[in-house]
Amino acid sequence: MNYADLKQTFQELKKTFPKEDLTAHIIFTADSFAEPYSLLSRTYSFNSNNNGFWPDKFSRSIFAYCLDGTDQGVRLDWYMLEEGNKDGWNVQDCYILEQMQDADAISGLTQMEQDDGSICYFFGNTCIQARESRENGKIRLEPLTGKQASDSKWAELAIDRIYGYCSLLERQLNKEGYHAG
Repeated sequence: MNYADLKQTFQELKKTFPKEDLTAHIIFTADSFAEPYSLLSRTYSFNSNNNGFWPDKFSRSIFAYCLDGTDQGVRLDWYMLEEGNKDGWNVQDCYILEQMQDADAISGLTQMEQDDGSICYFFGNTCIQARESRENGKIRLEPLTGKQASDSKWAELAIDRIYGYCSLLERQLNKEGYHAG
């Protein structure tokens, strides 16, 4: 998905005043930065509840969080080429987590504990392996690996996608009264 389409989707959503927000990951090109950064360092997570997507907000702010944890609460609209900043960070790719393949199948997930203590979560044609911990009474997942079947072949998922699926899995696992089957 390109950034213009993602932004339009979020703006259309906010016109309806939804109760739920959507979450996106945006990846910036490696050449946007003076030094080399990993994929996780160039990937930021943000949701549709930023001022930049509301039709009646004066501020156009879009706050985001780097997936590697090093750049938290950064105001992307100040850095992005696509938001009018000359020599700004250029978008390589972006996507909405709730629209990823099998995202709607997460509610029917099954899980299997592995010998190393990690857990594999299976939903649709997707398998995500993560370590589970608790923080302030909530389940937190440390992403490890992920695979997805397409055309009867399994393919490894990029780490940014594994992080995205873990975010969606955490939401499901933390729903009140949820018990995996």
